[in-house]
Amino acid sequence: MAASTAPAVAGRKRRFLLFGCLNVAVTNTALQLLLRVVPIGLATFLSQLINGALGYVLYGKGVFRVDRLGRRSAAAYALVSALVWGVNWGGIRLLSSEGINRNLAALLLVPILPVISYGLQRRFVFRAFPAGSLPPSPR
Repeated sequence: MAASTAPAVAGRKRRFLLFGCLNVAVTNTALQLLLRVVPIGLATFLSQLINGALGYVLYGKGVFRVDRLGRRSAAAYALVSALVWGVNWGGIRLLSSEGINRNLAALLLVPILPVISYGLQRRFVFRAFPAGSLPPSPR
């Protein structure tokens, strides 16, 4: 990595953590409010929709600073979110099958999941293309 890009990458990682904390706070606040008025399944589903929509915008615009959010990146973000959810679920199941408390297992995965999510988002959802690497736009 060139020295000139190192500060930009470090800034992007800090923004990812900051916006991630904001997304978690909003999502969990919504979940707590929803749990008061709707069944658990619906509350968790709706909070995940909030998490996904808010995360897509926060990470796309605030972290990776893309000019335009589109269908392709939205579909890729949904796929990455599902994959990270699967890693979380599978990780909790695996660790709990080894005798680790489920709540502790979930906490142990907290530092791992954002690393996976960031890497996948950077590589497949909001990837930056070097100048001249995109096909020319139709005129």
